[in-house]
Amino acid sequence: MTNDAYYALVTLFGTIVVAYLAIIILIATLRKALWLFSGLFFLIDEFMWFAYNPFRILMKDKEASANRVGYYLFMLLLVKPLWQICVWILTTPLRFITAMYFDVLVYLFVSLSDSVDELLHPKLGKMRHRKGMAYWSRWLMGMPFRAGWLLYKNALAVVDSMMMFVISLVWPTFTMYHGTSPKALYDITQKGRWLVGGGNFGGSGLYFGRSPKVAAHYSGHNDGNHHLIVARVTFSMLRNCGTLREHNRQKVGHMGSAGVDLAKSIKFPFFATELWRKDKNWWEYCLLRGDEVGQLVTSWRIRPIGFVKTKGNTTLTGSLERLWGGKSHYCLSFKNWIMFGVSSAALFMMINLYANAL
Repeated sequence: MTNDAYYALVTLFGTIVVAYLAIIILIATLRKALWLFSGLFFLIDEFMWFAYNPFRILMKDKEASANRVGYYLFMLLLVKPLWQICVWILTTPLRFITAMYFDVLVYLFVSLSDSVDELLHPKLGKMRHRKGMAYWSRWLMGMPFRAGWLLYKNALAVVDSMMMFVISLVWPTFTMYHGTSPKALYDITQKGRWLVGGGNFGGSGLYFGRSPKVAAHYSGHNDGNHHLIVARVTFSMLRNCGTLREHNRQKVGHMGSAGVDLAKSIKFPFFATELWRKDKNWWEYCLLRGDEVGQLVTSWRIRPIGFVKTKGNTTLTGSLERLWGGKSHYCLSFKNWIMFGVSSAALFMMINLYANAL
């Protein structure tokens, strides 16, 4: 081998090593940074949440009669619906910002980084149990397949992101956190199916929190490590438990059949409940699924965007993590395409409305 060939080979090898290390460091850095900076965009999210119901802080006591008097008075006088329509119109630019960050930037980065990780460090299927030469021979032979898989998964992710962005822009959508066990987490994110509990404090259904602290409480870990799903959730209309009639309020805070009955008693146009947990000092939110207790369900209203592992209760202590096995795709559901079509038509009308107003 000539000196030129030798130096060329060394240069090529060095370039590959440097590129590999740069990719690994960049992915790790961005996973941490995107999770850290999500707190800033969550503040925008929180402002919109406050704007939709400025009196929420006064509605923590579900037995206070003022909750029900105010609720029925504002509904009869159309104050509540007119106020929320105004908030929806005025916060459109803010929904655009949060949708761009969570539904586009974070979601696409998670998809790309997970598939790049699988390209460079394959651990799926039989590869997880291979070692030594058996691993590296399969690594080399499987590279073209994994490269094709990367392109396929990210093409679907782009379509997912487009659909999620439109829906988040049209419907009031918020970033929520769901704590669960690692096994359930993989079932949710890989298959897109959520287990409906057998009746909880605010009715049987799918529960979310407005902060990592709430989700961490339900992640089932006592070692300080918590597995959280960050999701974009579209509640549409939700009902504060303090505004329910007495016979339904008596079911709040009870497990089992009481939670099921509570969920079934809340009818259209409400799809979720809001409950202040006095014992925990936080709000909890439930997408009601009273007729599907114990079943695995899907919903166009829930769009997971990432998996986070934290060591505490804030965005400062965790990072977005690789999701082994990838995740389900929002665009592979016919029901989601229907909602995307409806949302696209509504978005077109919104654009015309704003254009005519200018």
